Amino acid sequence: MLESLLRHRARISDSVAIKVGDSSYTYSQLEILSNKMAYALSRLSIKANDRVITLVKSPLYHVALFFALRKIGAVLVPVNPRLGNDFLRFVINDINPSLIIDEYFNEGINIDKILEMAVDEYRYEYRMNLDEIAMILYTGGTTGPPKGAMIHEGSILWNAIITVLSWGLTRNDCTLVSLPLYHTGGWNVLLIPLLLVGGRTILPETDKFDPDWTIQILAREKCTIYMGVPTMLDAISKSPLFDKIDLSHVLFINGGGPLLPSVAKRFIDKNYRIFQGYGLTEAGPNNFYISPERYRDKPTSVGKPLLFIEMKLSGDGELLIRGPHVFKGYWNRPDENPFTSDNYLMTGDLFAVDDEGDFSFLDRKKDMIKTGGENVYSTEVEVALKQLPYIDDAAVFGVPDEHWGEAVVAVVVKKPGFKVTEDDVKRDLRKVLASYKVPKRIIFVKEIPKTQIGKISKRELREKYLKDGFKDIIDIS
Repeated sequence: MLESLLRHRARISDSVAIKVGDSSYTYSQLEILSNKMAYALSRLSIKANDRVITLVKSPLYHVALFFALRKIGAVLVPVNPRLGNDFLRFVINDINPSLIIDEYFNEGINIDKILEMAVDEYRYEYRMNLDEIAMILYTGGTTGPPKGAMIHEGSILWNAIITVLSWGLTRNDCTLVSLPLYHTGGWNVLLIPLLLVGGRTILPETDKFDPDWTIQILAREKCTIYMGVPTMLDAISKSPLFDKIDLSHVLFINGGGPLLPSVAKRFIDKNYRIFQGYGLTEAGPNNFYISPERYRDKPTSVGKPLLFIEMKLSGDGELLIRGPHVFKGYWNRPDENPFTSDNYLMTGDLFAVDDEGDFSFLDRKKDMIKTGGENVYSTEVEVALKQLPYIDDAAVFGVPDEHWGEAVVAVVVKKPGFKVTEDDVKRDLRKVLASYKVPKRIIFVKEIPKTQIGKISKRELREKYLKDGFKDIIDIS
């Protein structure tokens, strides 16, 4: 069905679908571009169910490629170029692609070759194909090798429908997409939902996030809704333009991790509307909604489940999700079953539900620390650390301890110019945390190691601590 989305929207109202720089593309123009790209792909012998790996610099061409592949019935496999050639080789070996379109590592062909061959329009049939795999998005890597999440057509469409209905999106809405198109957030938080409802999307010309440019575009294009991860919203709120340019027409959404209360307060103090979301590649990623008015009183809550989504907590507090937007499973991982016997997705995240039915994220299930008989949620301690004026980044994990069972350990990155000791940090943490939550060890490092997928692996941090105590990256300044 997605193969005809642009054509059907143009038939209803052929408004601007995407704008890049000073160039605007209507739904019919985007349809023609994707048709021509599909023609080029067909000349390259791409057929239904083929996997096509993409590392494409232009977001516009990446979007057109997705719809071109949908017209043929082939599968988009976008890869994060920042993870390097080794990761690309891993995906190639895992996916066995029929084609690689790569503008970073000179694998396969580049987008110019596709455009050169796009001399005619592809003729396609409308298909009822909700079970067909449309994307394979790589995720995970904190407990093993990265996994390709198989995102089917129905998952994408239902996520868009649920989002439009639950968040109240209309054809009058406009967004700027800051998240990259190798991430589910780039595709599925607002881009495809707005294309479905006939809205307008602004795409960046480069893949580098610029908070000043973002503020200027949100204002100039009169964007009504914007989603960013915590680091993006933090950078926006610290920009000199944040106090000079009116953004009261924008509804801000935080996703990809908890937003620090201190960052949320900067938006709320300006009477801007903002709320916390929650999602994952395997489900949606849109799952909850809390109104900005209620979020002011509940800054740790993500609110209530969206339409047609069922949630419950397991006996140990893990969030379980069931709905038509949930994925089908992992590529080439037949023995890995992420579902319960009654078909709920096991998210691996611990949540709490209050008396009003609002959900709050606590921690990754595998990252909860059991110390002296008490549960310590690493996320809570990380939030407390990051709110200290001299801490730039932090990660908290548990290690085996004869006395406590597990001891809480933190690795932190100081902000430049600050002189602070381990005892200083512990003293300041005791002002906001119960004593058993304060880390037994606080280690200053130059940087916090991340996995090849770009995430912090608590397992690897734990192993490195027990092996050598981070001696190669200790910050002694």
